[in-house]
Amino acid sequence: MINLLLAVSLLVSPMRIEVTTLPGVVMKEIIVKNADEFNESRFVIYEGDWRLDPWGVVSYFPPGSLTTSCSDWISINPREFTLPPGEQEVVRVTFDVPPETEGSFWSVIFIEGKPPEREEWTPLLQLAGRIGISTYLEIAGTVVRQATIKDMKVEDNNVIIEFYNEGNHWVRPEIKLWISRGKEKIYSDSVKTSLVLPESRRYYKFNLDDLELHSGDSIITRIDYGGEKILLGIKDIKY
Repeated sequence: MINLLLAVSLLVSPMRIEVTTLPGVVMKEIIVKNADEFNESRFVIYEGDWRLDPWGVVSYFPPGSLTTSCSDWISINPREFTLPPGEQEVVRVTFDVPPETEGSFWSVIFIEGKPPEREEWTPLLQLAGRIGISTYLEIAGTVVRQATIKDMKVEDNNVIIEFYNEGNHWVRPEIKLWISRGKEKIYSDSVKTSLVLPESRRYYKFNLDDLELHSGDSIITRIDYGGEKILLGIKDIKY
């Protein structure tokens, strides 16, 4: 018996939806394309919730599980369809935001490709592909951006910075770190922009490699998270 491998190939645009709106109805569009040149494919679309842990690892949950979810406000049309090879479908995503809503909310829209249903059994190993579109909803005029540096410490030759987003809106901080020994800068590094959700903490780790810290060295970090003030943290090494 021969088992053939059949996987679903799909392309989606955009990969992220960001909406700034007042309470009410707003609509966006997603384009889904069957990238398989030879086979038709079925597609199913559904919502979900997600969040990040302090190290940036994502976890997914059923829609409406989290208080920050906007999944219950989302309508999708169509939710299921079949596309011939190379064809595409425009999917309409409607947000119906309740009155007096404030702050920021987010969800994920999953687009899952499935091999077409077959009337007769065939020896195929069928693989489904899934793409998640992160969806962010901001209520205009109600956003508060506020953050702080909770802690700076050295563990196993790593500098760990604990950043806390105190506001009600996601931020993407840019972090720079350097170490001074007297007037000499002996180390510097930076972290690319990364997402931190509202009322959430995030750890950033800087590996010092073979650098040995001395008593009197100063660790300095500068964090620009898009708020009114740039955060500055200083930790003096004492042994």
